[in-house]
Amino acid sequence: MGSGQARWHYLFHLPSMLSVPPQAPRSPGSGRPRTEAARGPWWRWLVFGLCFSLGYGLTQRLSRVGSSSAAKGEVPAFAAQELPGTRLGELQKRFGAEGQSLVGDLDRLVEERRQEGQRQEEESRKANQEQLNQERQDAAQRQADRIRLEALNKGPDPAAPNAEPILLPPPTPDPSSAPEPAAITSPGAAANPP
Repeated sequence: MGSGQARWHYLFHLPSMLSVPPQAPRSPGSGRPRTEAARGPWWRWLVFGLCFSLGYGLTQRLSRVGSSSAAKGEVPAFAAQELPGTRLGELQKRFGAEGQSLVGDLDRLVEERRQEGQRQEEESRKANQEQLNQERQDAAQRQADRIRLEALNKGPDPAAPNAEPILLPPPTPDPSSAPEPAAITSPGAAANPP
């Protein structure tokens, strides 16, 4: 092998013998690797493309509108057109209110809004008071129920003396079931057989 062949053989197999990581592309002229900042962010190209496409689309539209309206003698598509609906003058003529102005009475509107606000405030105050009263009644009822349950759960107090039973008076006889007077005998009289 000659010296020329050895050199080419050495250069051909050198990268496979060394595990060299791939190098970054080099910028022309300086020989230094290009960095990400030197290339620029990707979104600049996106903005450029969007601006280009928008300009192209508008140019095409304007050229189509200009050529078609000039040939036919039409009004361009960008001319002011009448809005849909009924105009104020037509409504005034229809309902006979031609001389009336549309200015509102601001003082009256302010007074109505103030009264509405007061009315709503009064209603909310009443609702709050009713809610407070209801909560107080519920709390009192719960307290009374709790006291009653505690008294039932405790049972009789063992330290308290036994109360004597209450005796009721004997029942009085009913006058409708009373025996007849002739049948009543005196206690001292003996029974005479007939």
